[in-house]
Amino acid sequence: MLKKMINSAQIDFDIIPIDPLLIKSGQATVGGVDMSFVRTYRFGEKEEPFIPGSSLKGMIRSYSEKICRSLRDNPVPVCLPYVEPGKEQQGERGQASCGLSFEKYKKGHEVKTIASPKIYSLSCPACRLFGSHGFIGRFSTSDAYLTEDFKKTGSPLLEIRDGVAIDRLTGGAAGGAKYDLEVLTRGEFGTTLDIRNFERWQLGLVGLVLRDMEQGLVRLGFGKSRGLGKFRAKISRFQLTYYNRKVSHLSGLSELCSKEENKAYGFFAETGDKSPMPEPECNGLRYEYDLADTWKKVLEPVVRNLENDMKNAAWPKCLEDFLKGGK
Repeated sequence: MLKKMINSAQIDFDIIPIDPLLIKSGQATVGGVDMSFVRTYRFGEKEEPFIPGSSLKGMIRSYSEKICRSLRDNPVPVCLPYVEPGKEQQGERGQASCGLSFEKYKKGHEVKTIASPKIYSLSCPACRLFGSHGFIGRFSTSDAYLTEDFKKTGSPLLEIRDGVAIDRLTGGAAGGAKYDLEVLTRGEFGTTLDIRNFERWQLGLVGLVLRDMEQGLVRLGFGKSRGLGKFRAKISRFQLTYYNRKVSHLSGLSELCSKEENKAYGFFAETGDKSPMPEPECNGLRYEYDLADTWKKVLEPVVRNLENDMKNAAWPKCLEDFLKGGK
């Protein structure tokens, strides 16, 4: 399905820190700070802090997985991307990584590739949206840079804070265990999320994450349990695009693709109430729908339907059956 354009979503938002943020660079610094904030030279300008797209995608994926796990207990509907098949620990049964499972299958059966429709249909909901070793996924993020509006009115503020390990016996500072943190206490970053060829439930899942980000319920970066990482998101654009077709209600791949494609990829059926769409703006072959002010209302029926989708998801049994029988 990634070989043609059917629909897409573009979401712009700003990240506004509430608590100090620390996105570790992993690079040594001249000042000798143990944990420094990641920086970049953008467009040849002076060095400035930024938030890598990989950090944002990891945060959104992790939070999305938590939502999915909250909707079904046994078996859970999503995998653990870092768990190798056959090496699951207690409490991880049936949650081996989709991508690593496909890799193991290819080695064991001496095959070079597995067809993309097969990989997609057998992957857990999280891997369907965010990707895995065997599938690129639908979701992508841009790096978050300081917004132009913020740079006109101020500059980012970075502070050095001391950290120290606690001696479990005395309750005081442990000797030789001091470290420094460089945290950002002022700054606003802008970024863009793109979802290409989405199923309707995927948009609903991302909508739930965005709603919680708006309310400051999601944390980002290092030290989330020690007072760092709290932020709020301010959404400025929420645009849906349909290619070479005009739609009257929110539609995903299940409605827009043929029966053969639905069967091959195993798209989730779109049930429940319809979400009316506003009049689009026609831009060549693209019909663009502006939902900046109405995205929560438009996604309400999809969010209500998400719980049923997760409860009825065939994963992990479909993948386990394939790994056993190869069909």
